[in-house]
Amino acid sequence: MNTTGAVLLLSLLGAPPASSSDPLCAKREPCGVVETLDAGKDAQGRPLQVKRLDLGWAEIDTAGQWLGRRFGPGGRKANGSRTEGQCEASEWWLVRPSQPAQLLLSVCNDGYGMAGVGEDSVTVSDNQFTHTQMGGSSEKWSTTRTLRLSPLRLMSEGQRSFSTFEDGERENGEYWDFDTLRGDVARSAPECEPGEPSLGERSLPYLPQVQVEKAFLQEGWKQAGLGTCGFEAGNFLLGTQNDPKDAGLKALLVAPDTLLVEVRDDTWTGPSAKWLNDDHLELWLAPQAPQEQTGCGKPAKEALPVQWGIRMVDGQVFPAFGSPKQPLGVERAELPGKKGYRVKVKLPTPFQGIGVVYSDSDSGKKQELMLATTLVKFGRPETLNPVRVVLPEEATCAVKNGELAVVPGPAKKVEPDVAVLRMQ
Repeated sequence: MNTTGAVLLLSLLGAPPASSSDPLCAKREPCGVVETLDAGKDAQGRPLQVKRLDLGWAEIDTAGQWLGRRFGPGGRKANGSRTEGQCEASEWWLVRPSQPAQLLLSVCNDGYGMAGVGEDSVTVSDNQFTHTQMGGSSEKWSTTRTLRLSPLRLMSEGQRSFSTFEDGERENGEYWDFDTLRGDVARSAPECEPGEPSLGERSLPYLPQVQVEKAFLQEGWKQAGLGTCGFEAGNFLLGTQNDPKDAGLKALLVAPDTLLVEVRDDTWTGPSAKWLNDDHLELWLAPQAPQEQTGCGKPAKEALPVQWGIRMVDGQVFPAFGSPKQPLGVERAELPGKKGYRVKVKLPTPFQGIGVVYSDSDSGKKQELMLATTLVKFGRPETLNPVRVVLPEEATCAVKNGELAVVPGPAKKVEPDVAVLRMQ
């Protein structure tokens, strides 16, 4: 595999762009090709290149009209300064055989904040283009996006911010991978009121809500597994898993009010007089987004979650924390060989936080293992999964070889002079 990586910082000693005869610079002075990078090959084996253009300095007041597309032929000059209300104009272009060059990104760096030290960095590797923009002043921030070049499709994006206080540095951020439908939100421990307890740092995995085929939503879920679309739980609230075959849990939202859960186990217990000692699911729903809660003190009454128990062997529902009055619609399908169950749950809406827990009791006398989609703390909405709604143009899920698989959305189609990555 032919791979070239480079990190480019947009401050090259303030030198004006050298003149260039490259067609991308035709009638665009000042303009210079300052870097040509090998980007591997496309799906047909044709070579890909990324060219970076230095376009001199533009007035900040007028530069905004060009961001997201090709800079116009005028209004720029070879020399300038941020202190004089100007910004450094640059573009990155994808060059492909027998196709028009495609603008990937256009920026005009004005320092990105009061500190004036913001920068853009770009990494080009085999069929990938990654842009990171950093800026801020007392609070620093960065955004990173990775683009697949052939076919043109956003692969991942992330944001982070961090501030320094007397008691240390606080960092927050979020990340999403469009290929795997996985991501998370990170929240640092805030400064709570004196004597007020804090949940501390939190990493909250997104639970995806993704569109599936109508036939799967109606009856197909009984025969086909959740596959790579299902979010696989890996958080232990109780006990440890010595044998991976002992218990497994996957969850996936397939509509705003429909949750699919797949549970595997080697021994099933229940029903008994006490459902807590039977193998069961615990479902948590909260009305507010978990990442928007501070985690200081006790949660407000209007933010409290509610909880249900769902016994695995018969699907019976038990209202639990918060004594929810809303009913749950539960359907079950047994997996081949009595190795597990697939459960379809009709949820009360709206909600913005969700948590799914499988409680395993091989002895039938007590809860012995609790496997969850997030590190749920009893009654704490701040610890639940945020919901990530996956738009159909980003991805959907469809049955392949008996299981759901991620189907990427269509490749981006933009005009050659319009940037594929638009500045936020």
